[in-house]
Amino acid sequence: MNPCAFRPLRSDSRGSRVLLCLMIAACSAPAAHAQSDLHTHLFAAASAAMTRARLANADLLAPLTFETGTTAYANAEDLYDRHRPVDAIKEQLQEATSSFARAIDAATYAQTQFASALKARSDAMGAGAPRASAQLWVQAEALLRSAAASMENDRPGEARTGAGEAQGIYRSAELDAIRETLLGPARELLARAEEMHVASTAPQTFERAGQLLDLADALVRQNRYDLTEAQRLASEAKYEAAHAIYLHRTLTEIEERKLPIENALLLSEGAIARIAATLNTHIGFDGGYDPVVEEINAAIRSRDTVRAALADSIRRLREENAALRVRLASAQLGATGAPARTDEDREAELRQRVNNAIARAARFFSQREGRVLREGNTVVLRLYAIEFTPDGDSLAPGATEVLARVDKAIRLFPDCHVKVEGHTEPGGSETANQKMSEARAAAVGDYLRAFPPPAKLIESEGWGSSSPIADNATAEGRARNRRIDIVIFPEGAAVHR
Repeated sequence: MNPCAFRPLRSDSRGSRVLLCLMIAACSAPAAHAQSDLHTHLFAAASAAMTRARLANADLLAPLTFETGTTAYANAEDLYDRHRPVDAIKEQLQEATSSFARAIDAATYAQTQFASALKARSDAMGAGAPRASAQLWVQAEALLRSAAASMENDRPGEARTGAGEAQGIYRSAELDAIRETLLGPARELLARAEEMHVASTAPQTFERAGQLLDLADALVRQNRYDLTEAQRLASEAKYEAAHAIYLHRTLTEIEERKLPIENALLLSEGAIARIAATLNTHIGFDGGYDPVVEEINAAIRSRDTVRAALADSIRRLREENAALRVRLASAQLGATGAPARTDEDREAELRQRVNNAIARAARFFSQREGRVLREGNTVVLRLYAIEFTPDGDSLAPGATEVLARVDKAIRLFPDCHVKVEGHTEPGGSETANQKMSEARAAAVGDYLRAFPPPAKLIESEGWGSSSPIADNATAEGRARNRRIDIVIFPEGAAVHR
């Protein structure tokens, strides 16, 4: 008996109606499955060809041919849905597959002809232009698609002109996106500050935020691919805008509540006093804020010095411990008739001589002038006090006194090699920073070589701003990064860092 055959059921029986629905569904399921398999079989090649065309950007770079393919594909879908003959469906699908293949070829050719425009498009996309500069992005896309259509219609001159226009708009979209991403947060804060009329209560801070933002914007427009300094300025502008809003709220509250100015000053002094207490430093505000700030800075520098001295002491103790182990092993070998003095012995003695020389060299420089460090097999005279002509590479008159002590320090390491390294703070062009660091290092090297050389060899090289040692967000940190390192390779040390 045919399982799908059934007798008429009574219409007033609810259970019978449910049973009827279940039986119809059971009969139709295999047919639906077969229909789905047929669709997959018929459309597989054309679907794969469409996917490949999209991956080749054919919808943008060969829009006419790609549209022919999608139209044929849509026609095939329509015929299939209306249960038209399979041959008619296959004919449309074959046209779609062929069109997508031609579109891929056309898109590949367009990629070579529109290389500059596509590079601009890629850069704009990387900068987030589809979101941050949507209007320009849509305009550029339309121009490039039109240029590609001209190329398909064998109008190369018109195509190149259109691609050039698209390239320019992509670049504008890229710049707008970079500016929005980099400067947007600070702009939003400044706009909020303006709505709050912050300029009436904190005019200096508000004005500084605007100036910093304008400088950052100018740097972005000048060179959108070197954003280090622009990022720093934008960050400072955002901070100053937030700072201005805070000052506005505080000052407004003081005015509205008619609080004495003394309360605000005492509140600030209390915050600073807590910092001093953490540093175990006694302070007093009877002389104003400047002496207090200097005392806190001195405490921090002292703590840093102690920490560095402890680290150096630990290192020396480890080296002495290693030397003692070598001597003990040597003595044990000597007792059995082996040589009592080994290469390890001589290396330990050399390390001790270097440590003694470092301790003596450190006394030549004040804490503000620089530090003497041990870095692996090298000794580094890290100098902050060598001054040059403003924005130049000539030694300032006061630099020679410091360099005379540098010469004395180098002479503590007989038969050494020396490398003078120039370092700058970040900002402006990195190419200019690199040249400046090289020129300043060369000036110091020339000075040291002008007298009877204290070393076998004195070289110089510049590092630009690539090797900071302090936070560039503060003036003090930037001053420490703007330095000269005299790297000493003692006798027997490998001449590399």
